[in-house]
Amino acid sequence: MKIINGIPLVLFVLLTKNVAAQNNSSGVYISAADYKNNKLADEVECKKNSKEVFKKHDVFAKASFVVVNKGTKITYLKKDIYAYRDCNNRVWRFYNNRQYEILEAKNVYIYAVEKIVISGIAVERDAIYYFSDGADGEIKKLTTANLKATYPNNQTLTSILDSYIQTNQDIKGFDATRNTYIVNYLYSQTIR
Repeated sequence: MKIINGIPLVLFVLLTKNVAAQNNSSGVYISAADYKNNKLADEVECKKNSKEVFKKHDVFAKASFVVVNKGTKITYLKKDIYAYRDCNNRVWRFYNNRQYEILEAKNVYIYAVEKIVISGIAVERDAIYYFSDGADGEIKKLTTANLKATYPNNQTLTSILDSYIQTNQDIKGFDATRNTYIVNYLYSQTIR
């Protein structure tokens, strides 16, 4: 089990996903600008024990996304919307008909997609990490090579990444001490 600054990774993920929602509504972000400005379309106030909530229905990476809002069904094409936010304050960005949960929205946006791993009898959920350069950048798998290719003119970042991976094994973790993902901490060191 991976340990991040003394916290087991599984426990950390559970804690961060169950943090009390800062927003009491759910809905759709039509554009990256709407996301940055927290401007929801088809916004629904989230209430406990209410049947009138925002619900997503997305199966098998279809090109469309159906929202059931207050009993009314609205169909969006994924290519026409940026993301959606649920009542647990989790936000997913649509990109190439796939959805990626936005974990951190800083200079480097960090995303995750859960995959199910069956090991013997136990079923585990492992996250696969992705990133983009800003809110509307191309989403790529989070690897050192992809970071270097995305920021080819940032030689400081290249040097920091090379130095970091010589002493550490993983750039995908969360640094609880700095309250940011490692990639964003490393990137922040290049813009001082």
